[in-house]
Amino acid sequence: MANAHNTGFRPLKTLSGGDVPVLRFQVAAASGTAMFVGDLVSQVNTGTVTPSTAADGCKVVGVVVGLRDSNGVPVGSPGSSVSTKYLTVSTAGYADVALALPDALFVANSGSSALAQTDVFDSCDHVATAGDTTTAKSGHVLNAGTLTTDQCTIVDLYDAPNNVWGTYVDVVVRFSESMWYCNALSVAS
Repeated sequence: MANAHNTGFRPLKTLSGGDVPVLRFQVAAASGTAMFVGDLVSQVNTGTVTPSTAADGCKVVGVVVGLRDSNGVPVGSPGSSVSTKYLTVSTAGYADVALALPDALFVANSGSSALAQTDVFDSCDHVATAGDTTTAKSGHVLNAGTLTTDQCTIVDLYDAPNNVWGTYVDVVVRFSESMWYCNALSVAS
């Protein structure tokens, strides 16, 4: 059976087996990109977060696990000023973010690039594809076609039914680059 194309990153656990810590960050109305659960987000010099690009490296804060409107109400829920399950372009709000700390593990999909057991401990960036506005799913996946020393280190195959090495495989990753352990003085833009 073929692997499912599970877009978006999601927290798995810390190396000690605990939950990945989550903090809430402000999203500015000036954000020029819609934000979805599962997107990687990066710091901005205004004290806010925005969806990450592959080149963000040491600006990455973590992975969005929840979104709220400017009043703190979950998006898409009754009483929210945002009717969609994602933050649309130029919409202020808040993002609950699972932090890309050195001991945090996440699950990510390889997209259309095939991965094999021999790729464990290799690194790659992510591809910041736009999310799906119909399903409200993030479009972020690994850029597994270029394995170098970049943003995410592949740790293992994610243990799930019908998940095997190949294309669209879910793998466990840890962030090799994030704002939590890079020179923070040089990363704000």
